[in-house]
Amino acid sequence: MRFSVLPYWDQNVDIELAPWTPYEKDYTPVSVNTLFNPTLGKLAGFAFEVHSELFAMHSFHSGSMGTLARHNLIDSVSSKRVEPGFSMVFAYSEAVEHSVLALLPFFPGLMAGITLCDIWRDDVLVDECKVLMVMSEDPIFDETPFVEALCEAFKVICRKQKPNTSYFAEKFGYKRFSISYETDDTTLMRITQALFDMELDATKAVLGPMPELKVPQFVPSQPQKKSE
Repeated sequence: MRFSVLPYWDQNVDIELAPWTPYEKDYTPVSVNTLFNPTLGKLAGFAFEVHSELFAMHSFHSGSMGTLARHNLIDSVSSKRVEPGFSMVFAYSEAVEHSVLALLPFFPGLMAGITLCDIWRDDVLVDECKVLMVMSEDPIFDETPFVEALCEAFKVICRKQKPNTSYFAEKFGYKRFSISYETDDTTLMRITQALFDMELDATKAVLGPMPELKVPQFVPSQPQKKSE
């Protein structure tokens, strides 16, 4: 059984899909990101080659974008709404985890961890999957250098293999399915789920670290009340 190196976030992530946004079968998972930003398109393509997928990105400078936020291409007001903070959500893979981990020392204040992502369409839970989420403590973090560095890190991995996943995903459509566990061994999955349901402290110690990273809250400080 494989365990994550990065710590866990202290809460899950929710991604809300527009009614017409594809999920189960997506025919343009790379080019739709290129429409947002050419560099983001490259990152989305490389993500497929490292057995992951770029789900979404939010930043103070660029707004909200990504494969599962394509409705913001039309609703430009919502996509460019000025909100503090930076976050990026990838489908989990070991290659993404180690690539991000190697870059964190070069970007002070940037944090990365593992969590569970719930995909919603209105009130319907479409999917649950294990994701890697990157966030910054800086509310006006400029993500451009990090995105470019991550692209280069993915490119190095891709040079060691024959990348073709992104090509076939674009040409024939990408079928999404998720396993929200550490392993794809079905026997270990059943054992893991049974142990998790028992909620024993010893079991949790075996399954992995408890949530350690607190999600940054970008809220204005409240003025202190004067003492009477």
